[in-house]
Amino acid sequence: MHYLIALIYFLLALIGLDSSGSHTIVTHSAINGVDVLYSKTRVVAGTADFACISSESGRCHYRLWPSDCNRPQPLVTALAFCDVSLPRQFVLAAGARRQLAGMPANFTLCVSHDRTNQDADCESTSTRL
Repeated sequence: MHYLIALIYFLLALIGLDSSGSHTIVTHSAINGVDVLYSKTRVVAGTADFACISSESGRCHYRLWPSDCNRPQPLVTALAFCDVSLPRQFVLAAGARRQLAGMPANFTLCVSHDRTNQDADCESTSTRL
C-alpha cells in the first residue's frame, strides 16, 4: 500500500501538483535599453531565496511588505497600518544571495537598483499562489 501512495505522490509531483508549492519572481529592469537590474527570488515552503544577479549600482535594494499592505507606502504609513513581522528592507551586493525562513505565503516584494528609487518593480506573491 505504501508503494501505491508513493507512486501517486510521484506522479502528482511529476505534473506539478505536489503540496510544497513554490514560485519564482524574476525582476529584470532596463532604462533606455541598458540593463540596470536583474534579480531572482524563489519561495519554497516558507523559505525565500533572494539572489541579486546584477545591478548597475552594484547592489540590489529589497523591500518586503505583508500582502495586506498592497503597494508599499511611506514607511511611517506602512508601520502604522500593516503587520511588520517581515524584514522591511535589506541590500545585497551583485552576485550575493540571502535566505529568509518563516516567510508568509503572501507578501509584496520590491526590488530596485537604487535606494532612492520609489518606482521599484514590485510583485505580490499572493497573485501567484
